Order: sequence, then C-alpha cells, then structure tokens
Amino acid sequence: MKLYALFIAVIVLLAVTGCGRLDLVVQEDSSGEGNYSVDLMGKISAQQIKAEMEKQIQKANKKAGKEIITLNKFEEKDGKVNATVIFGNISALGGDDSLLVTVDDLNRIYPEPIRKLTDVKRQTVITPEAIEKIGDKPAIYLDMDEDVEITVTVPGNILYAAGGTVSDQKPRTLLASGDSVVIVYEPSGRSDIVWTVMLLVAAVVLYFLYRNGLFKKILSGRKGGGIPNAQ
Repeated sequence: MKLYALFIAVIVLLAVTGCGRLDLVVQEDSSGEGNYSVDLMGKISAQQIKAEMEKQIQKANKKAGKEIITLNKFEEKDGKVNATVIFGNISALGGDDSLLVTVDDLNRIYPEPIRKLTDVKRQTVITPEAIEKIGDKPAIYLDMDEDVEITVTVPGNILYAAGGTVSDQKPRTLLASGDSVVIVYEPSGRSDIVWTVMLLVAAVVLYFLYRNGLFKKILSGRKGGGIPNAQ
C-alpha cells in the first residue's frame, strides 16, 4: 500500500507541481500529523490542490472503512501551499507498510531492515547482540517510494536508524533518504514523570493529614460508619 492514506495526496501534488516536502510527526500513542509544503509555481491553483487532497483523503478513509486521516489545515501564502493532515494511528495508514511496534515485533515481521540499523552516535551497524538488548524499544517502520523530501519526528531521541540521517541538532528527527525507513528511539518517559509527581503529591497529602491528626479522624469515622453520635 506504500502508506497510501498519508502520501497519496502529496503524490498528486508532485505530479502537477514537481516539488514538495512532507514533515511527519508521530506522538507517543502512535497518532500524529503530516505537514505538507508545496510550491505552486503557476501550474495549479491552491483551490485545485485542496479539492484534490480532500478527494484523495476521502478515498483513503473509504478504503480503510473508517476515518483514519483528516485535513486539519490548509493555507496559501506567497505562492506556497501549507497543509496539515492528522491521523489517529500510524499503523492504520498503510497496513504492514507503516508500523509502530517494538524492535522484537518488527524483527519477526521484517528482519532485513532491522539488520541495517545504524547507531546514530557511533555510526556503526547494529550487532545481533545489540538487537536483543533493545528488543523492547519502540520502532517505527515506513515503506516509502515517493520522490519527495520527507522528515520523520518521533517522541524520543533516536538511538538507531536505517534509511536516513539524524543530526545532533535534531536528535528526534530523521531525514529520509531511502525507500524504507526504520527508527528505534528512546521513549521520552513523560508518563513516568507524571506518575512520580502524582506519588509525591499523595505522599505530601498523607504526611499533612498525619501531622494534623486528620488521618486518625478519617479512620475512626470509617470504623463508625461515618454516622454522627446521637445526642
């Protein structure tokens, strides 16, 4: 399917304009957005582009049997069109051609791309031992054969990648350079931080109740069923 739902609109745009860029952003829950930038160059109007995008997105949703992608923003300025599409799950965009899974799962489905992974810091090809160690890390796989500049941004620093390059200035973003892309990244850990904060708040509340003798009153109230003493 070659990421049909996400890329079909940009294929149409490239056919009539000859140039374009797609910045794909994936969130922790596998939802995300695709930001298109296309130069008009006098070959087609912005209205025609918008109509064609809406038409192709409608086809993609109909093909999937549900709404998997929507046109969120569309604007024209200085001879350039900028559009944003949003999706609820990257794995729904192209079947086995777009996946957000663990390294272990991807290694079972597509072992060949996994073996081409490169450590982005050391610039060395991954070893079988290293693959086993990162088996639980999230991995994104995209199969793309479109002639368009594409970047992929993930919710954590990229550890290993294949099919593109990662710069030190943007450790979460890969610039695609091949037909298929594999990205293994370190989750941001934001959920762990949230849980830590919640536990700290709970500890402070309990300590406050204990110091002020309210903890015993609450317990005694529960033992008595919470009914005031009759006079």
